[in-house]
Amino acid sequence: MQKLVPAGLTPRLPKDFSDYDLDSRGGLLVVVAGLPGSGKSTLADGLGRSLGIPVFAIDWILGALTPFGGRHFDDLRGVGAEQLTTLALRQMSLGQSVILDTPAEDATSRERWRSLATRAGARFAVIDCVCSDPALHRDRLENRERGIPGWHSRGDWANVQQRLRKYPAWPEDVLRLDAVRPPEENLRTALDYLSAGRSSVSP
Repeated sequence: MQKLVPAGLTPRLPKDFSDYDLDSRGGLLVVVAGLPGSGKSTLADGLGRSLGIPVFAIDWILGALTPFGGRHFDDLRGVGAEQLTTLALRQMSLGQSVILDTPAEDATSRERWRSLATRAGARFAVIDCVCSDPALHRDRLENRERGIPGWHSRGDWANVQQRLRKYPAWPEDVLRLDAVRPPEENLRTALDYLSAGRSSVSP
């Protein structure tokens, strides 16, 4: 694909935004993380509705690439992370907050989003979604109906188990929510978490 990139384009986004030309406008950059079936998309959507903040979901983005051969990309999740970063930058350059709905399994992307939030003068908030009951997790994964164009509804339990074993812990203080709790309880907890110190930020 690199051969098809025309000359004269502006540079790609940096891995670190410390020196990027971006005004500090405040706001929130929220990453709702966790593996498939952990309740992250339900939570992200609830937060978006409650706070009036746009939600960018990696599965919707990747599903849109399916008609163009996206399923054959060697690094499909890397493509999705790049698109999420671009969308987050666009919103934050407008002084708006953003919610990213993504597994966030890559440590490099995590730090990249943190650097973007810092450069934009925004709060970087992470909500890590888990499901401590394996039977419930599997049932949620294998019986869900999501309706995302170009994407699958039901997940592969063996794949998720493998990814769980490799899922890197978040080193910083994050909010962890367990899908064994009712979704409305998790939403209230997340809203309380995000409301802390929000007097100086806006959606």
